[in-house]
Amino acid sequence: MKKDVLLTLRDAHIVDDARESYEMTTRGVFCGNDDNYTIEYDEQYDELRGCHTVLSVKNKKCVSIVRTGSYSSEMMIEQGKRHNCNYLTPYGSMLIGIAAQKVKSTVVDGCGVLELKYTIDFYGGVASENEMEITVK
Repeated sequence: MKKDVLLTLRDAHIVDDARESYEMTTRGVFCGNDDNYTIEYDEQYDELRGCHTVLSVKNKKCVSIVRTGSYSSEMMIEQGKRHNCNYLTPYGSMLIGIAAQKVKSTVVDGCGVLELKYTIDFYGGVASENEMEITVK
């Protein structure tokens, strides 16, 4: 199944006990089925504006996020596992670790919610705690 969708992304980060969050609504494309699907959209928020993002969900348990543009990255978020990922910014490239505590997909027929909770670390020290919720309509 492939269809145009309306996405609401809610993202929150906790860095040094300071919480930052944002919400964005944009159009995107859903392709796949309930267990394995991709969601593509163009970023609209601050410095990510102009980047293209593809989220790929595999077996409702593992999420790959590939972003192209000035902030290119390939991140793997898999519940109970830690992955090393490359993150490219206009200021340089860095290797980050991502450890997921929660990956939950309740997407059915191209509509629903994808919830992620994970930490990002640099050189073994936790840099941020992150929560992301993507609603697909």
